[in-house]
Amino acid sequence: MLRRSLRKFAVSRREAGFTLVELIAVMVILGLLAGIVTLGINAQVQKARVRTAITQISQLGQAISTFHLDCGFYPDALQSLISPPAGGRQCKGYTPGGYLEKKEIPSDPWGNQYHFTSPGTHDADRYDLWSDGPDGQEGTGDDVVSWSTNEATQEE
Repeated sequence: MLRRSLRKFAVSRREAGFTLVELIAVMVILGLLAGIVTLGINAQVQKARVRTAITQISQLGQAISTFHLDCGFYPDALQSLISPPAGGRQCKGYTPGGYLEKKEIPSDPWGNQYHFTSPGTHDADRYDLWSDGPDGQEGTGDDVVSWSTNEATQEE
């Protein structure tokens, strides 16, 4: 009888809970899964930021084109989209702040200012507009630019 109750106790004790090794194994598996999910989310966030930069460059480009139609020349700086052109140049249809909806020059998705030159180096008849991308360094492969229509190279 004692042997029988000891056997019952041993069986019920094994079924009563998890061992430390089992708990550690589950925690390691959950940690690995969380890491994989985090990496996937970070990649999607970076792609979304690049797409946002492309959209903002497009919107700024539309505002620059409207400015050009109204004034007959491209602005010297992005600031001219929200304040009168520098250098005393007059613009007959100019509306201060009228070229951008929010009346401010947006920062790129990484918190840096967009770069603008007119006339452009890459588009000498118009302008160059670009963001330095995630690394914040000009001239690297992650820059988002107005003169390239190949968005696939900008998302790498």
